[in-house]
Amino acid sequence: MFAPILLFFMLLLLPAPVPADQSVADIEALLKEIPEGDKPELQKLRDSYNQALQLVREGERYRQQTESLRKFMEDYPAELKKLEQQKAKLKRTSTESIALLDGPDLEQALVDAQARRLELRRQREELTNTFNLQELSNSGLHNQLDELRQQLRQTQQNLDQMQFTDNQSRQQNANRILAMVREQTLQRRIQMLELEQLSSGNRDTLNKLRLEILQSRLADLDQYIDALQNRQNELRRATTEAAIAESERLLDEVQTDSPLLAREQERNQQLSAILVERSRTIESLQLENQAVESAVSELTTLKNNLKEQLEWLEVSRGFGENLRNRLSELPAPYPLPQLEARIVQSRVDRYGYQEELDDIANNSYRNRLLTLEQDLSEEQLLLLDELLTTRARLLERLQAATDNQIHEQTRLKVAYSRQNGQLEEIRALTEERLFWLPDLRPVGSGFPAALLETLDWLTRAATWTALPRALQQQGIASLTLYGISTLVVLYLWLLSRRSLRDYLARISPRIGNVTQDKYSYTFNTLLLSLLTALPLPALLSLLSHAIDSPLASPIVVSLAAALRELMLPVFILLLVGNLTLPRGLLVMHFNLPAEQVRRVWRQFRTLMLSLLPMLLLLYTSREFREFSLYDTLGRLAFIYTCVLMSLFSWRLYRQDMPLLVSTPRQEHLTLANHLLWGLLVTAPLLALAAAVMGYLFTAHTLLRQLEISVLAGLGFVMAYFSVRRWMLLQRRRLAFERAKARRAEILAQRKEKERDEPHETPPSPEAEAAAVAELDLDAISAQSLGLLRSVLMLGYILTLMVLWSEINTAFSFLDSIEVWHVSSSLAGEDTLVPISLKDLVIALFLVVLTLITARNLPGLMELSVLQHLDLSPGTGFAITTISKYLVLVFGAFATFAMLGIDWSKLQWLVAALSVGLGFGLQEIFANFVSGLIILFEKPIRIGDTVTIRDLTGTISKIKTRATTIVDWDRREIIVPNKAFITEQFVNWSLSDAITRVRLFVRVRLDADVELVQSLLQEAIAECSLILDNPVPEAFLVELTDSALVYEVRVYVNDMGHRMPMTHELHNLLLERLRRHDIQIPHQQVDIRLVGEQGPVIRGQSEGDSH
Repeated sequence: MFAPILLFFMLLLLPAPVPADQSVADIEALLKEIPEGDKPELQKLRDSYNQALQLVREGERYRQQTESLRKFMEDYPAELKKLEQQKAKLKRTSTESIALLDGPDLEQALVDAQARRLELRRQREELTNTFNLQELSNSGLHNQLDELRQQLRQTQQNLDQMQFTDNQSRQQNANRILAMVREQTLQRRIQMLELEQLSSGNRDTLNKLRLEILQSRLADLDQYIDALQNRQNELRRATTEAAIAESERLLDEVQTDSPLLAREQERNQQLSAILVERSRTIESLQLENQAVESAVSELTTLKNNLKEQLEWLEVSRGFGENLRNRLSELPAPYPLPQLEARIVQSRVDRYGYQEELDDIANNSYRNRLLTLEQDLSEEQLLLLDELLTTRARLLERLQAATDNQIHEQTRLKVAYSRQNGQLEEIRALTEERLFWLPDLRPVGSGFPAALLETLDWLTRAATWTALPRALQQQGIASLTLYGISTLVVLYLWLLSRRSLRDYLARISPRIGNVTQDKYSYTFNTLLLSLLTALPLPALLSLLSHAIDSPLASPIVVSLAAALRELMLPVFILLLVGNLTLPRGLLVMHFNLPAEQVRRVWRQFRTLMLSLLPMLLLLYTSREFREFSLYDTLGRLAFIYTCVLMSLFSWRLYRQDMPLLVSTPRQEHLTLANHLLWGLLVTAPLLALAAAVMGYLFTAHTLLRQLEISVLAGLGFVMAYFSVRRWMLLQRRRLAFERAKARRAEILAQRKEKERDEPHETPPSPEAEAAAVAELDLDAISAQSLGLLRSVLMLGYILTLMVLWSEINTAFSFLDSIEVWHVSSSLAGEDTLVPISLKDLVIALFLVVLTLITARNLPGLMELSVLQHLDLSPGTGFAITTISKYLVLVFGAFATFAMLGIDWSKLQWLVAALSVGLGFGLQEIFANFVSGLIILFEKPIRIGDTVTIRDLTGTISKIKTRATTIVDWDRREIIVPNKAFITEQFVNWSLSDAITRVRLFVRVRLDADVELVQSLLQEAIAECSLILDNPVPEAFLVELTDSALVYEVRVYVNDMGHRMPMTHELHNLLLERLRRHDIQIPHQQVDIRLVGEQGPVIRGQSEGDSH
C-alpha cells in the first residue's frame, strides 16, 4: 500500500524537465541564414548547425520517451489491477459443444483454434524477448548514467567558458549553440534513463503477469485443440468403420464364381485396409506433433534460462558439469529430408487415388472390365456396379484422409524445423562457454583408489558377458556373413600388399629415365597406397557392426563406437607404411633420403602401435561414463597419449627434421621450423596439464584439432612434392625436345659442310638430356615453386581457419569488433556499414595473396602455359607483365572493397591524384605509359639488338619505367621507356635478325682485278657465317692514288655473328692475297721540316684502310 506513495515522492524529487531553449525550427532558420558557397568556413558552420539539428531531434525523442514513462508510472496501478482482474477471470473453455460439430464446421473450428494458438505463441515469444532485453538493458543503466553525467559536466564547463568570451564570431556562436543543444539533449536523456530505471520493476511485474495470462490461455487452447482433434478422429474412425462395414457386407453377398467380382472385392478390401492404416497414421502424426510442440516449448524455456544463467550467474565447475549433462540429453536434429520424402510419397498416393476415382466416375474402368469378361449376368452386373460405387466412396475418403495426412505432415515439418532451430541456437549459445568449462574434477588424493576400483570392475568377467550375448543376437546367418566378409577382407589386404610391391618393383627402373618416366606412375603409386591401407579399417568396421545391436549393453555399444573411431588411426598407420617403402612414393618419386625416411617410419610405427590400445580405451571411456571409466582410465589413457606424442615430436626435432618445405640449400632448420617443433612438443604437455586439472574435454578437443591440422599440413606437403615432380618431368621433357632439335641441327650442318669427310656420330638426345635428369628444380623454376609454396601455404592457413573455427568459433569474435564505420548508399539511402577486425584480417590476407601472386605468376605461366604455345618473341613477356598488372589492380580493388572504400568514392580521389601526379610526375607517367605501349605494340622485345642514340646493345629487361640494355662491354644501360616511343632508334632484329655487313679491302694499283674479284668470291663462299641468301656481293668502288678499293657486302644470321664473321673473312682474304703475292698498299705521307739547315726530310708513316 505504501508503494504508490513512495513512487509519488520519488517523482517529486526528479529534476524538472529542461525547457527547449532551441527548437528544430530555430536551428533550421540559422541554417538558412548561412550564405551559399563552398568556402571551408561556411562548410564548417553548416556542419556545426547540422550536428545541433540532429541533437535537437534526439532530445525531442528523449522528451517523448520521458512523457511516455511518466504516463506509464501514472497508469501503473490501474494497469496492474486490470491484469490481475483479467487473470482472475480466466476460465477453461467449454468442450461440450464440440460433440455437436461435424464435417466442415469441425474443420473450420480446428483451423481457427490453431491460428489463435500460433498468434498466442508469437505474442509469448515477443513478450519473453522483451522481458530478456529489458533485464539486459537494466544491467547497464547504472554505468550508462554515470558516463552521461560525466559528459554533462564536461559540456557545462565548456559552455561556461564560452559565455565569458567577448567578440564572438559566427563560428564561435554556432559552437555555443551546439554546446547548449548538447547540454539540453544530455539532460533529457539522463532524465529518461532515470525514469526507465525507476520503472523497471513495475514493467517486470506487468510483463510477468501478461506472460502468465498468455501461458494460461495457451494451455486452455491446447486442451481445446486436443478435444477438437479427438472429435475429428472419432468422426474419421466412424467413417472408416462404415466403409469397412459396407465392404464386409458386399463380401458376404459376393459369393460367386466370377473371378472379376472376386478381384474387385479384393481391391475394395485393400483400400479399406489402407484407409484404416491412414487413419492410424494421422492420429500418430497428431500425437507426434503434440510431442514436438511440447519439446519446442521446453527448448525455448531452456534457451531463455540459459541466457539468463550465462549472463548473470558466475560460471563455475558445478555449473559446467550440469550444463554439459543437460546438453548431452538434448535430442539430435531431426532429418527433415526423410519427412519431405514422406510428404512427396503422400502426394503421389493422392494422385493415384484421384486417377482411379476419375476412371470409375467416367465409366472407363467399368467398360474395360466388361470388355475383358462379357458373360456376366444381370445380378453380377448389379453387384459390379455396387462394388464400384463402394470403391468410389472409399477412394473419396482415402483422398480426404491423405489430404489430412499431408496437412499433419506439413505441420510436423514446421514443428521439427522450429525444434532444429532451437537446438542450433542453444548449441551456439553454449558452445563458447561450455568449451572452456571443466568436465571433470582435478586429480586428487582419491584418484588412485578410483582408478583401482575402475580396473577391478573392468577386469571382471561379468562386465564382458554382454559381448558374447551381443554376438549371439546377430544370429547364425549374420555371423556367418561377417565371418566370410572378414576372410575376404583379409585376402584382399594380402593381395593388395603383394600387388603394390610388384608394381613398385616393375616401375622403379623407369623412374628418373628421361624417355620412360611418366607422372601416371606417381598417381598410380599413391592410389595403390591408399587402396592397400583400406582393408584393415574395413575389418574394424565389420567387427564394430557385429557387436553393435539395439539390445546390446552400454559397454558393448561404447566398444563398437570406439572401434569405428579407431579406423582412422589404423588407416594412417598403414598408409604411411606404404608411402615409406624402399621403392615407395617418398623415396623413388619424391627423392627423399632413404635412410631418413626409414628412421622416421620406424619411430612412427612404434608410436602408433603404442597409441592404438590407449586410443581404444580413451574412445570407449568417452562413450561410456559409468563407473568413473572416463574420469580414471580415460584420463590416464589420454595422459599416456600426450607423453608419447611429445616424445615422438622431440625425437624428430633432435634429428633436424624440417616441417616447412625450404630450398635444398637450406642446411639448418629455420626459425619457423623451430617454432613449429616447439609447438608440437609443448602442446601435448599442456594438454596433459589441462587433463589433470579437469579440462579433459577441452584438452582432447584441442589436441585432436592439432593432430588434424598436422595431417592437413602433411597433405599439403604431399601436394607440393607431387606438383614438384610434375614440374621436373615437364622440364625433362622440354630439355629432351631441345636436345633432339640440337642434334638435328648438328646433323644438317655436318651433312652440308662435311659431305665427303668422316665425322663423329653426334650424341643421342638421351645422352644430351642425361644431365637434365638430375637438374636442380629450384634453380630452373624458382618462381614457379615459390608461387606453389605460397599458394599452398595460404590454402593451408585457410584450412586451419576453417578447422579451428568449427571448434569454438575461434575467429567469430573478429566480426564483433568494429574498427570504424563507412557510409554506403543503398537504394538511394545512406547507411553506416561497420568495418570489423575480421574485414581487416581478410584485407591483409588479400594484400599478401596479391603480392605473392604478382611476384611468382610469370614463372608459373611460363612453365604451365606459355611454353606449350607458339608465340612470337616477346609475346610471352608481354602476357606475363600485363597479367601481373591485372592481378595488382584486382587485388587493390578487392582490398579497398573489404575496407569499405568502393569505386564510387575512390574514383574522385583517383581522378584528382591522376591529374596532380600527371603534372607533378610527368616524365614518370610518360615512361609508365610508354612501357605499356611497348608491351602492346612490341617495337622492342627482350633479346632484341637495338641502337638508340650512340648506344648499341641487347634488350635484357623491360620494366614499368625504363628498359635495360646490355652493351658489348657487358654494361647495363638504363634507358627511359619514353625514348623508344618519341625518338628514332634501330631495332636490328625486330622482324628479321639478318643484318648486312660492309667491309672495305684495298689492294695495289697494279693488282689483277679479275684475280682479286675471284679471291673475294672464294673467301666469301668459304666463310661459314655468311648467308647464301641474300646473295653476297663484292664491288670495286673506288680508285685512289695508291690503291684499288673493293666493298664487300655480306649478310649474317644474327648480330652476334658480325664480329666473328669479320674475323673469319679477313683471315681468309689475307691467306689468299698472300698466296698470290697481292700486297695491301700502305698510305704514304710526306712531311716537310723547315729549319736553319733548310733541307727537307722525307718520312713515311704506315696506315691501312680497308
